[in-house]
Amino acid sequence: PSPPPARRPPRPATQTQTRTHQSPPARQYQIAGSRMPAVRLTEDGASSPPPPLGCGDHWKRWKPWVIQNYLVLGFAFVITLGLAWPLPGREVGAPKVGDYPIAQTCCIVVIFLISGLTLKTADIKNALSAHAALAYGIITILGITPLLGFVMVQIPLEPVQFRYGLAVFCCVPTTLTSGVTLTASALGSGALALMLTVTTNVVGVFTVPFMLNAVLRSSGGGAGGGNGNSGGSDVAEGASKLLLKLVISIIIPMAVGKACRETFKAAQKFTVVRKVELGLTNNSALIAIVWMSISKSRGKLVGESPLNILLIVIAAVALHLVFLAFNWTMVTPVLKLPERERRAVLLMASQKTLPVAVTVIGYLDEGLWGGHGLIAIPCIVGHVSQLFIDAAIAARWAGMPPGDPPLAL
Repeated sequence: PSPPPARRPPRPATQTQTRTHQSPPARQYQIAGSRMPAVRLTEDGASSPPPPLGCGDHWKRWKPWVIQNYLVLGFAFVITLGLAWPLPGREVGAPKVGDYPIAQTCCIVVIFLISGLTLKTADIKNALSAHAALAYGIITILGITPLLGFVMVQIPLEPVQFRYGLAVFCCVPTTLTSGVTLTASALGSGALALMLTVTTNVVGVFTVPFMLNAVLRSSGGGAGGGNGNSGGSDVAEGASKLLLKLVISIIIPMAVGKACRETFKAAQKFTVVRKVELGLTNNSALIAIVWMSISKSRGKLVGESPLNILLIVIAAVALHLVFLAFNWTMVTPVLKLPERERRAVLLMASQKTLPVAVTVIGYLDEGLWGGHGLIAIPCIVGHVSQLFIDAAIAARWAGMPPGDPPLAL
């Protein structure tokens, strides 16, 4: 007879006891489409609380939103800080070398140095090839929107310097810094925005004095009863100084940045790897400029009656909305520009530059037109209001990849 089959020896008691007392693995269950955290259940149906979220988890959740709305959050913070505690911003913006505020000039140089560093040759060719968008933007910025200055000087605002401030704001070119930054944030054509900035601000040096002279003379004379010829001549005499400032703060840094990009391959790689950081640096420099401007003008803003400030805010917001409505009508249903060009032209042609406006105001004769501080208040309010409105538009566009044809802001 054959021998009985061999039996497997029994497992050690320690292993059996160990496995018997082990808890079953926990599994996570979550209702489809629900935002509630997943419930951890063990094999026997018992639930265990989810692990607590740390600071890093909260930052990961909010980081995309903070980056997308960085400009709006920054503006809100520095305006509150500048009005509540103006000393730091005023002291930072006070040092000058000649006619150049050191801190503000450095911020502008940083912005356009980065703009030149990230500017691709192909984008320049595309901007130059966008004949309709470029021509419309230049004509609108320097020829059409300044015509509203004739309307602004007739609005019954008191003191009369508020009217002059709105008129000056209508006549100046597009923004030096915020327009390019907002266009890039809105996924528009940054090269076209940069081309409109440089072209209109350089050409505007020669057109703004004459347009502003005609607008101010249409008001029936300045505060001193003159006809405005002296004020216009003062502005015209400052054209060469304004041109020099634009060349130093915009054209030269942009050329240096572009030369670095074309000369060093590491620069091109750096702009790709650090794209987000460079964008945040641009936005931070712009926020710093607004902070210094608000801090410097805090005394003038607080000294006016709340009703006058409210009327100026309403007028400035209405003016910008008129610009946006007119330009949207022209670039969308009329010209039907490609989406990236449409976004760039719509933002750039609807904005006005505060630094150039303040520079032009500085050349006006105070004996004819009144105090420069009062004239500057509408420009500051208009600048801040357009930044908030356009930053909200740019934040919305940032989540909408360009497509053709667009039908909404």
